[in-house]
Amino acid sequence: MHIVIIGAGQVGSFIARNLCIEHDIIVIERDKETAEKLRESHDVIVMEGNGEDISVLKEAQIEKADILLAVSGDDRTNIMASFYSASLGIQKIIVRVRNPNYLGYPKLLKDTNISVVHPWAIMSEKITSLIGSPFAWKTETLAMGKIKMFKLKVEDNAPIVGKTLANLGPPKSWIFVAVSKDGNITIPTGETKLESGDYVFALGVPDILNKLKELFDVHEEEIKSAVVVGGGRLGRGAAKILSKNNISTKLIESNPERARKAAEDLDHVLVFKGDATDAETLKEAGIESADYFIALTGDDENNVLSALLARNLGAKRTTLIYTKPDYIDVIEAIGVDRAISVRLSVANEILSLLHIHGVAHVALVEEGRAEVLEFDIKSETKILGTPLKDVHFPSGSIVGIVLRGEEVIIPRGDYVAALGDRVIIFTLPEAVKKVEMILGQ
Repeated sequence: MHIVIIGAGQVGSFIARNLCIEHDIIVIERDKETAEKLRESHDVIVMEGNGEDISVLKEAQIEKADILLAVSGDDRTNIMASFYSASLGIQKIIVRVRNPNYLGYPKLLKDTNISVVHPWAIMSEKITSLIGSPFAWKTETLAMGKIKMFKLKVEDNAPIVGKTLANLGPPKSWIFVAVSKDGNITIPTGETKLESGDYVFALGVPDILNKLKELFDVHEEEIKSAVVVGGGRLGRGAAKILSKNNISTKLIESNPERARKAAEDLDHVLVFKGDATDAETLKEAGIESADYFIALTGDDENNVLSALLARNLGAKRTTLIYTKPDYIDVIEAIGVDRAISVRLSVANEILSLLHIHGVAHVALVEEGRAEVLEFDIKSETKILGTPLKDVHFPSGSIVGIVLRGEEVIIPRGDYVAALGDRVIIFTLPEAVKKVEMILGQ
């Protein structure tokens, strides 16, 4: 496929790297340094120029493109490029729009070839999901909400420490599909032994969390108070959600104008103007007795430092957002409870909309160290009618769950793929191609 990507920032470069092996990628980036960085690191054609400039788009052979991904940091550029591409008849156009005021453009809403990705809405859903599942380190919604993936930490006192997965008995509505030790993700077997400090990835119906709490011997205390850092849309939205759930909520914002706006918008939230990396500011906001701390600024360093300080001062749970991929290992090492990658969240949404190789949905895990792929079994699917034991999936992959209508199936060797099944696979990067060859169209 010929794919044109506008914007080589965190999201654009990440998607380009994931697609460049199998597709003809041209990236348009106006910043010289950013363009050069991507050009040097991957086999991608990078053009320096403005993505809304028609002459630049023509030079990128936009008229031959199968897909346009307009994901630059400038909404106007993304929207104008998508309108021009739509006029050429490009069949698949995905445009990232940050400012909700632009979402009212009739052409964006009515053109069936244009899919709009709104980062704020994506991140709001992620944060809401984590707030509702405080035991989980990460959550991912799959199969149109019918299945969830949880990343869970094995603590010192967990009754499953030292046990093999076979000791836990056959799974019914959930399954452990991966184990992460020191940042290294592996596909487990029945003989895999869980140790303190491991992270496990579980797939299952949304209410499996209660069963997993028993396995991990977790006794959650009710969240009564929370401190939010960041007075932007995301921070205000999280504060509003917490407040609506009768949680005493305080918000810290260093910018005077944003602090004022937050105070005006949030009726039942106490707003503090100050620096969340300052211990006195956090203490003034009541961090020493806070059940929940969540850092939602646009500055990774600020989020990490404030979360670490909040934890040391007594906050029971800490959550933050980040954009730089290298931060994931640092965040786990310093003991922050939960982290949400802005880049990965937006990229997952975009990749899922592409439907390449018959993939109905895709979720990249741990900055691309693993993937969750969803496939719908169709009449042309190669394994239709074949028992799973005869399919020979590659090592480094596991068929986690199958949805057959409303029925949830944990597939074993005698599972036979039927028309209409949705198959959910957890796979390491080296096995993705073979999995797509088996299940794709």
